[in-house]
Amino acid sequence: MLCHFVPFHFCCMGEPVSLNVGGCVYSTSLSTLKRYPDSMLGAMFRGDLPTVKDSHGNYFIDRDGPLFR
Repeated sequence: MLCHFVPFHFCCMGEPVSLNVGGCVYSTSLSTLKRYPDSMLGAMFRGDLPTVKDSHGNYFIDRDGPLFR
C-alpha cells in the first residue's frame, strides 16, 4: 500500500492561492482569504466581486504591493 504524507499545514489550510498585488506576488491559502467574509478579499473569493488573473495565473489586485503586506 502506497501512502502519501500530507503536511498538517496543507491539509488544514486548504488550496494555495497566489496574489499579484501591484507587482508583488504573495501566496496564502484560500481559507485565509475567506476568513473575514465581509472584507474585500472575502467577497472576492466567495464570488461576490469579480476577479482577474495575470498572465501567470495569479489573482491580480491593482494596489500598492508593499503596503498590502
